[in-house]
Amino acid sequence: MSLRLLLATLALSFGIAAAAMAHHGFGGRYDRSSPIYLIGNVETAYFGYPHAEVTITVEQDARELPNDTGVAEFLEGLSYWDAALGTSIEIEFPPVDRFFELEGRIRPGDRIAVIALRNCEAPHQLRGQWIAPPDGPAVVREGRMQSEIDGC
Repeated sequence: MSLRLLLATLALSFGIAAAAMAHHGFGGRYDRSSPIYLIGNVETAYFGYPHAEVTITVEQDARELPNDTGVAEFLEGLSYWDAALGTSIEIEFPPVDRFFELEGRIRPGDRIAVIALRNCEAPHQLRGQWIAPPDGPAVVREGRMQSEIDGC
């Protein structure tokens, strides 16, 4: 293999890895002190590897905060992301089985609630920590991840 071809291959490999990291927010810092509560209708739902993703249209008037999420740690600092009201938002969930097992339970058109952490770094992805499907109890990922911080 020529040096030129080797360098081109390496550059392409690093470019793909950087794009994946930017999309998935692996290098991000997620603000655990200000969890975001969203209610909306599911546009798309994918519950496979490498991680689950749900896109919802956030309701314009979705301003009621839950009294109990089942996990007290999410109630402190819980708020709306007013900029999201009436928009389409993609939420990515950590790659854990409890989220993958939601396949078939959450479908386009369903009304769901989500608690997510916002990435402090652009493009400010949302990482879901709690999701309430229409047919049963909420599914939660408890505990801290190393990419979570208290405040941006």
